[in-house]
Amino acid sequence: MDVIEAIKSRRAVRAWTDEDVDENTVNQVLEAGRWSPSPLNSQPWHFTIVRNKETIEAMCADAKEGAFLKNAKVVIVVSVERKLVSEADSQNEERMKLIDWLAEHEQYTYSAAMALHNMWLTAWSIGIGACCVTVERSSTYQLTGIPQEQEIIASLALGHILGNPIPHRDQDRKPLSEIVFYEKYGNKGESNQ
Repeated sequence: MDVIEAIKSRRAVRAWTDEDVDENTVNQVLEAGRWSPSPLNSQPWHFTIVRNKETIEAMCADAKEGAFLKNAKVVIVVSVERKLVSEADSQNEERMKLIDWLAEHEQYTYSAAMALHNMWLTAWSIGIGACCVTVERSSTYQLTGIPQEQEIIASLALGHILGNPIPHRDQDRKPLSEIVFYEKYGNKGESNQ
């Protein structure tokens, strides 16, 4: 499946079979996250794999709109270091200014979101159903042992697809004419280029 096809056909899958998701498949998904873009190649994300049914059910109990989570075979909790500073960076004033600016603009957080999306598209392209689930942070920190210094972004629930997800239709998406502006927000005119 090519990238455009994966993007256009991807669905949020909330129903899975009882079949386990094997380690090789999970690793393929994780590799897609590992190769995501990040500021200064900081790779600030961490992926906590949860397979334990009781832990998944406990996460599900606290997740609003996430009752389906209890049926997932694997949940990948994506967290991020809000600001990554190496020893060499800490000695360089200009580098620290850049790192502070990136953190202020939440670029590390956005990197983790891109990693999650890469993993979602990869799961879909290899026939695994996935859904991004916002988990309750306080209980998820407790259940997973993720350090409080990490920011939990979301989780990606995985499983073998139950049923046939209905594909999006072109009319399900806003046309570009409604969402694209040129040079300034609100300017619907053509680009000068």
